[in-house]
Amino acid sequence: LKLQFLYLIACTPRRYTTPTPTMTTKGFAAVNAGSNAAEGVAIAGYDKMLGELRATFNSGKTRDLKWRRQQLQALQRMVEENHEAMGEAVRATHEGGRARGLGDILGTFNGAQFALDNLDAWTKDEKVATPFMNCPTMMASSYIRKEPKGVVLIMAPWNYPIELCFSVLVSALAAGNCVVMKPSEITPKAAALISTLTAKYLDTSAIRVVEGAIPETTALLKLKWDHIFYTGNGFVARIVMKAAAEHLTPVTLELGGKSPVIIDKSAKMDAVVARVSQGKWYNAGQTCIAPDYILVHKERKAEFVAEMKKWLETSYGADPKASDYYGRVVNTRHVERVAKLLKESSGEVQCGGADKIDGTYFPPTILTGVAADEPLLKEEIFGPVLPVLEIDSAADAVPIVNKVCDRPLALYVFSEDAKATKSVLDGTLSGGVCINSTLDHILNPHLPFGGVGESGMGTSHGVHGFNEFSHKRAVLKQDTLINKQAAVPPPAQTEKMYDTLVKVLITGFVPKEYRAVAKNAAWGVLLASLFYCVKMVVSE
Repeated sequence: LKLQFLYLIACTPRRYTTPTPTMTTKGFAAVNAGSNAAEGVAIAGYDKMLGELRATFNSGKTRDLKWRRQQLQALQRMVEENHEAMGEAVRATHEGGRARGLGDILGTFNGAQFALDNLDAWTKDEKVATPFMNCPTMMASSYIRKEPKGVVLIMAPWNYPIELCFSVLVSALAAGNCVVMKPSEITPKAAALISTLTAKYLDTSAIRVVEGAIPETTALLKLKWDHIFYTGNGFVARIVMKAAAEHLTPVTLELGGKSPVIIDKSAKMDAVVARVSQGKWYNAGQTCIAPDYILVHKERKAEFVAEMKKWLETSYGADPKASDYYGRVVNTRHVERVAKLLKESSGEVQCGGADKIDGTYFPPTILTGVAADEPLLKEEIFGPVLPVLEIDSAADAVPIVNKVCDRPLALYVFSEDAKATKSVLDGTLSGGVCINSTLDHILNPHLPFGGVGESGMGTSHGVHGFNEFSHKRAVLKQDTLINKQAAVPPPAQTEKMYDTLVKVLITGFVPKEYRAVAKNAAWGVLLASLFYCVKMVVSE
């Protein structure tokens, strides 16, 4: 497992990168040297930690709704009192303006409030019907209990290092679980702050943080968890699933993919440019649902490119590198990865370009004339490069989307034509869809957020995140007041009643070919009876 982690993280050019020694602990150097000592120490320590958390869970402490509310309120207080420090920790790697920090705190604060507002409704037993066959006396009751799964592991990525730890924590705590969070080592200042704030504001008998890199993650995955929530790329997700399978542990995978933007001929271009920009250029394109490529109607392509270039200059100036608001790619390895994709493309650069790269600065880049079979349209870009392809109609975009990435995490359609929009929705499959905007669907806490196929499994946000960390326990309370017999009679009696039971439960007493006639006859008798009763009332 450890070797798989080292190989895949080192080789994959996607959203994770090989950690440098300065980003890791002594354990990483030990792994590189072929030593298992650090991992053995980590596993021993994590076994003890896991035992302590299980003891807390078994005590029933986290089931108490009062305790859950206290932790959710503490999360809100943590954001209120430390939003500046949280923003600074994120900008230490990603840079950008102060508003960049909001992307890593709003989801936690608002998610906690939404959970507090709905906790009673979410945790309430859900009553369901009890069929006559279950209880002929109709005195039985059936309901579903929403119970916490136990001790869960949250593995967060580096692109929104604080948000994707604490916002997932909201759902896990609302559901009543004990939690271990593993923040990304790629953003060390954010990871350290997560650890510090957790110890200061939250109940550490139920909530812990593990910092570190490959050896720590490998050690954690060898343990038996009651649920694992992983956000990242598909390569590491496969390793997580293999490790979870050893213990039959359920997993939630929030991954990515190439999220397309389809711009129909009828689209309103001012809205298109502003809303594609909010999804693509924020955080330098390092968002799992960022627009990855554009499919625009051929009669609107030139307009789109021209207006997008104007938007970039208005927002970031003639030189985005000098702008206080434009972010940076997480590290030089990812800069090189995106630059390689750009250099291998046959497309024509309309703005930006690899020649303007400086350190972790990668200019916002637009390309046209990109071939559908080149690497830029095969690999998730996860950076500030936007390929633009032209189409004849929205319907023509469907086969391209299904060829490039048939299960993206998000899909965006800009159109004022309902039929065109429907043709796209009917012909594609994605984790989520936003019509006439980007990103906005994840801001609605009533909607589930999650992938399908290669873009992930499971859902989060609002009640959907609560349910992901809950076990729906079926409960049926049977009648003992009137009916004191078992639902299934003794074997000898059942054998004698076989023919009758088959007619009652399966075939019916009336042959299939006569059922329609019998049904119509029954309706006729009923209507005749009603007519007779009405006639008698009128005559009196």
